[in-house]
Amino acid sequence: MGDSPGFVGPTFGLQSSADMYEKLQFEAQRLRKGWGKFDAANFIWTAWHLFNDWPKSEPTESPSRNKRDRTSLPEEMRLVIGITNDLANGTKHFILTGKSAERCKVSEVHEELEADWYSYFFHENILAVTAHGDWYFSIRVLQNLWMAYFEWVFDDQQPIDKFPIEILDAIRYCHIPTRPATPTPRIWLEHIEYTPE
Repeated sequence: MGDSPGFVGPTFGLQSSADMYEKLQFEAQRLRKGWGKFDAANFIWTAWHLFNDWPKSEPTESPSRNKRDRTSLPEEMRLVIGITNDLANGTKHFILTGKSAERCKVSEVHEELEADWYSYFFHENILAVTAHGDWYFSIRVLQNLWMAYFEWVFDDQQPIDKFPIEILDAIRYCHIPTRPATPTPRIWLEHIEYTPE
C-alpha cells in the first residue's frame, strides 16, 4: 500500500494560507489579552500548522510557500520552529514518542507564577519554555517572533533569500549565556508589560 495523493480536507471556510494567517492574527490578539494557557495552545497550534501544513495550499512557485521551506531558514529560526513543534505536539498528544521525543528541544516548561531565576530576572509571570537548557522563550516572545516571521512570509516584496536580521537578533537575545550587551531588540520587547514593584 502506497501513500494516496491526498485531497483537500474539510474546513470551516479556511481555504488558503492567507486565511490561516488571518486566523493566526486573531489568535495573537486573543493571546495578548492575558497570555493564558488556552490562548497560548491555540496560537501555537495555528502557527505550527500555518508553517508546516498550509504551504501546500499555495502554488509551488509562491514566495510565501518558499519562505516556509525549513531547510532554507537560518538555524535560529529552525530552533523556534522546533520549539513550536514540541509545544504543538505535546499539547495535542500529551505523550511524545519515537522521533518526536528524540528531537524534543524543550527542556522545561515554566508555568505562569513560578519562582525560578528566569522569572526573577525577566519579571514575566507568563508561560515560557527553556530549550537546550540555555534558551529562554516566553509565550510573548514566541508570539512576537512568529508574527514577525509571518509578516515577512506574506510580504511578497521581501526577498526569499533575505531573512530579516531583526528576527535573528530577537532570537539570539533569548540565548541567556551569550545575550549581547546591546539594546534589547524591538521584536523581543513588543507587548511587554512591566509590573511596578
